[in-house]
Amino acid sequence: MRFLGLLLLLVVSNAWALVPPYYGKSKAEYRFASEAEVGLSYYNGNTNTESYNTRLKVAMDTDQTHQEVVFMSNYAQDSNSTSAEEYQLQLQSDLKMWADHYLFLRGSQIFDRFGSYSSETSLSSGYGTNLISRRFTSLKFEIGPGYRLQAPPDDSDKSQINEAIIRTALKFERRIHERTRFNIGLDLEAGIQNTTGVLDASLTNQLWDDLALKLGFYYRYSEVVDADKSNFDTHSTLNLLYTF
Repeated sequence: MRFLGLLLLLVVSNAWALVPPYYGKSKAEYRFASEAEVGLSYYNGNTNTESYNTRLKVAMDTDQTHQEVVFMSNYAQDSNSTSAEEYQLQLQSDLKMWADHYLFLRGSQIFDRFGSYSSETSLSSGYGTNLISRRFTSLKFEIGPGYRLQAPPDDSDKSQINEAIIRTALKFERRIHERTRFNIGLDLEAGIQNTTGVLDASLTNQLWDDLALKLGFYYRYSEVVDADKSNFDTHSTLNLLYTF
């Protein structure tokens, strides 16, 4: 971890004198944006461990709408035994009503082989607003009703949860420097039977052209789980990110 921290500090400090790749381009050229990231690690010795995580994001913005699709995966294997396997898909469509206000429709699907629930599906819609919309800082707030299905693992004594929920979300972005930005998102789904929350934070630094280094932290909480399961899952990542 000390090495990773030193590497990140070195990359950030060297990037101050570089010119960001988006300079000199019109806003219209960035209405369609996509990015892919990957992180890998492999250890060989007393134990053989390999892990990887991937993330793909595609977004399209027009004068009336904003569409966004995100796919994420996490996998880990230790001495030929899988210890983590998770896949997530998120889709959101925003309809812009007037300045800084919009309506959203969002769907989310999670498959987690070793999680407190083997699968989670949620669908929600509601109202969103840009609380802060400045050149280098933005803050969005969303709230609305929805419905969630949570399927416990096969060996669980709990039954499937099907319930109505209220979803609230905060999305914050701060451009610290021309090539460095900080993002953090908080997503809360509250129901009568269970309440879940997700915290997703990242620090991204552009290396050159379309390649960046991304340091991330992910935390997911579930209030109701089996006795042999933890209420939360976390993972930290250091990934290479490519925008195209």
